[in-house]
Amino acid sequence: MPDPLTDLTTPQIDEASFGPVDRDRLQSPAISTHPPRILLLYGSLRARSFSRLSAEEAARILTRLGAEVRSFDPSGLPLVDDGVDATHPKVRELRDLVGWCEGMVWSSPERHGAMTGLMKTQVDWIPLSEGAVRPTQGKTLAVMQVSGGSQSFNAVNRPGFAGG
Repeated sequence: MPDPLTDLTTPQIDEASFGPVDRDRLQSPAISTHPPRILLLYGSLRARSFSRLSAEEAARILTRLGAEVRSFDPSGLPLVDDGVDATHPKVRELRDLVGWCEGMVWSSPERHGAMTGLMKTQVDWIPLSEGAVRPTQGKTLAVMQVSGGSQSFNAVNRPGFAGG
């Protein structure tokens, strides 16, 4: 039987997949030529939604800091398991914005100790992978919660809120 530490044959892998290590390419991240692209998601549709207002304030600050900011309006976004697929216009809009951005700000009120169903629906429509890439991979995420009282900050402190 061949020794797996010395026998380097790999018949199951195409030889063209093996190339020399390019240390410059590995160690030198590409410098962006555009402002940072930030997407804002908020978890309430109320006319006077404090999560939307806090997201809008974050947009003003980020814009003043030089970022390009876009916001997703979740009005009309269907529930994930409601017989609708990813071709729905609101789902496509959300997914396109997630693909465009380099970072996100999520702002949600707290409902029963968690983020709102609307916020969760947005997160659920972000695919776990497109091709071999997770759309949130390598992106910065800021999480804000709008609430008060004895239950405050439960929404952002819940395990798994931001995929963790």
